[in-house]
Amino acid sequence: MTQKQKLNIFNLVAGAKCDHPPHHNLSTAGANAFAKMPTDYDEQAKLTQQLVTAAQNGDKDALERLCIFYEPLFKKEMRREIFYNSIGYEEGLSLARLKFIELVLNYNGADFTHFAGYVRCRIHFALYDEMKKAWKRENNETAIPVGDDSDTPALADNMIEREELAILLKLALKKLTEKQRNTIKALYFEGYSGKELAAKQKITPAMVSKNHKQALKILRSNIA
Repeated sequence: MTQKQKLNIFNLVAGAKCDHPPHHNLSTAGANAFAKMPTDYDEQAKLTQQLVTAAQNGDKDALERLCIFYEPLFKKEMRREIFYNSIGYEEGLSLARLKFIELVLNYNGADFTHFAGYVRCRIHFALYDEMKKAWKRENNETAIPVGDDSDTPALADNMIEREELAILLKLALKKLTEKQRNTIKALYFEGYSGKELAAKQKITPAMVSKNHKQALKILRSNIA
């Protein structure tokens, strides 16, 4: 798909706000069937793969169908008080929809089984980044009152659910080579030190450090 095709389909579907089926002559029953995602995980993954592939090949109906499937997720994220208070409900929804379209058109097909979790993480991060920008704009415009901000760290800690991060990390780990993946698991999950891991793998500590740095670089680029 060319960049021009991506831009055209992006503008078309984003302009529609993803809140109605493209086939306007459908009956109510037909529209509900059109927007219904299978409950079986394997069927979900299969249908998602078909629709994402079609969307990337220029099928605007497939892209809009995906938007309809994931609209409840966008609304759920925007019901978070921290988001609708700082961004605004409609503006946040528009941002989530645009980010979703971008994700679909650029998705590499690494894992369709966990695609919903991946989308949820990326949409959450996008909204969180926009929220931080909004806070920064407000802070630049008005003086920050002196007060008790002890709740701020707790707010940040609870921002991303563990389940979402686990899914995102799992997807990112698949990008690593076996050596890099084993290095991350040993150092961060199994409690090995660099020297202990070097002895176990029968390599130099410098090689462990190299594998570690390369792995972190890949992980950061896939999670950020």
